Amino acid sequence: TQAPLNTATLTPAADVVLPQRNPDHSVDLKLAGPLPGYTWPINGKLYDPPNNGIALTKDKRVRIRFVSDSMMFHPMHLHGHTFQVVGGQGPGARKDTVLVPPKQTVEVDFDTDNPGRWIVHCHNDYHLDGGMATFFDYNA
Repeated sequence: TQAPLNTATLTPAADVVLPQRNPDHSVDLKLAGPLPGYTWPINGKLYDPPNNGIALTKDKRVRIRFVSDSMMFHPMHLHGHTFQVVGGQGPGARKDTVLVPPKQTVEVDFDTDNPGRWIVHCHNDYHLDGGMATFFDYNA
């Protein structure tokens, strides 16, 4: 059998690399589960808008640290943006979904250049249905 493609290891084409810039803000999203009731929280909370979102500021570079405390793979997807996977050998792939392996951390950077309320969630439907989602919220 072949291991799943780990999108965090891909290399971007030069014309889609984010401009070099240090993050202005860092957000940890701790992925857990399954917990009782077959729930899958992020940062200990289940998806419950508008109560558990994360406020951001427009025109900033944000680093998301997807920290898996789970024994499952989580394809994490951010709506309304693309992000650049942060790699040790230079910039990683430019994506809107990245695979977070069990018990590992994947870091991505994105720019807050599209104001609104944007969900970030696991693309495994049963994890999303079990609460593995939150949202970023920022205004123009």
